[in-house]
Amino acid sequence: MKTPREILLKRHQTVEPKLDRMWNKSLAPAVAAVCDRRDSKYNLFLAAGWALWRELVLPSRRVWAGLACAWVLIAVLNLASAEPATKAVSQAKPPSGEELRALIEQRRMLAQLIGPLSEPVYPQKRTAPGPRSERAAQTTVA
Repeated sequence: MKTPREILLKRHQTVEPKLDRMWNKSLAPAVAAVCDRRDSKYNLFLAAGWALWRELVLPSRRVWAGLACAWVLIAVLNLASAEPATKAVSQAKPPSGEELRALIEQRRMLAQLIGPLSEPVYPQKRTAPGPRSERAAQTTVA
């Protein structure tokens, strides 16, 4: 049984000479002309850019597309959750005396429910060990 590749190659074998003639007539001189103009700086930068594109972007198109989608999602979520700063500043007002009294009352009630808070006990810091060598002891004495 023949593979699909063999079938396609056999079917298009008659077109191969025509393609070779087309290549030799029109495409080969154009490619040679581009290859001969490599001394220009523009072509050098173009070739370097194309090489970077081929080596970095094309092999991992799906990864770059995923990163682009993630950044777009982050930007959309950031814009959606942003609050206008001017409204927040204009709406901020100092608390009234009534609100302050209510806050003090809430804190007093919380202190009654929880009980007095004890001071946290911090362990003492260890002192650094003394010098190990006799020379260090001699230099401190002398």
